[in-house]
Formats: sequence, C-alpha cells, structure tokens
Amino acid sequence: MKKILLILVVIISFGITANAQESKLRIAVIDLSGTGNSDSNWANAKTITSLLTTELVNTKRYRVVERSKIEQILSEQGLQASQAASAQAVELGKLLGVHKIITGEYSGIGYFHGTTSIRLIDVETGDIEAAITIKNGIYDKKGRFQRNLSYEEIAKKIVSELF
Repeated sequence: MKKILLILVVIISFGITANAQESKLRIAVIDLSGTGNSDSNWANAKTITSLLTTELVNTKRYRVVERSKIEQILSEQGLQASQAASAQAVELGKLLGVHKIITGEYSGIGYFHGTTSIRLIDVETGDIEAAITIKNGIYDKKGRFQRNLSYEEIAKKIVSELF
C-alpha cells in the first residue's frame, strides 16, 4: 500500500511540474544588433544578449530557447540574426515555436553614453507588446554623466522594466 501511495505521489508531482513548465511563456532572444560603425558595439550587443538570456532563465518564469536552436533555424533559413531582428522576427518565432521574441539594438560610442533598445514581439499577432530604451550610463539630475552601467545591470534592468 505504501509503495502504491508513493508511486501515486511521484506521478502526481511529476504531472504538476510538467504542467507548470508547459504554462510558462516560451521566449527567444534574438542577438541584439550593434548600431554604428564600431566593432565594439557588436561585441557589446552580443554580451548584453547573452546576459539578458541568462537573466530571463534565472527568473524561472520563462522557457527560453537555446541560442544554438535559434542559430540552427537562422542558418536553415539563410538569415543572420541582424536580419531576423526586423521583418522576419515573427516568422522565426513561429519556426521556433515560441510565444514571444525579444529583439533590439545597442548603440553607443564604444561603451560610453549609449543606449540599449529592446522590443518584445508577440509571435501570433506580430504586435510589439512592449518597447524600452535604457541609457547605458547613470546621470545626475543635471544630466551629467556619473558612471556606466555594467552589462549585468543593463540585462537586469531590461528584465525588470520589460516584464
């Protein structure tokens, strides 16, 4: 009797965990593009993309598609991440089986005085559900530059303001 009860508890627990996982939004984070002529903008954009993905996973509220899966679909479709960040984002989202796509761009003079702009797109409707632009620095009340945000601070700020 105890064995049967234990087996039932395990099966029910597994079912609850599986249902909780199924109910989470499935999200893909497309590589942010680096705007401007600086190679460092592209490197900064990739770093922020990676940290944003990690930050979303760590919330435990979303199922985030692994980057290799995104790259595989992009390769099969003959696209680059920067191209997919615009017109093909919804189609890419459908191919990945996600509910939402996060895309955007990083711009700045190197790492200084730039912005990170993010859009959350609903794959089913193609609508931009939310958009934010974050200054990559901290400024005082008079607008004087104080310090840069770290990449981690930028990623945390995006998640807290977007969701």
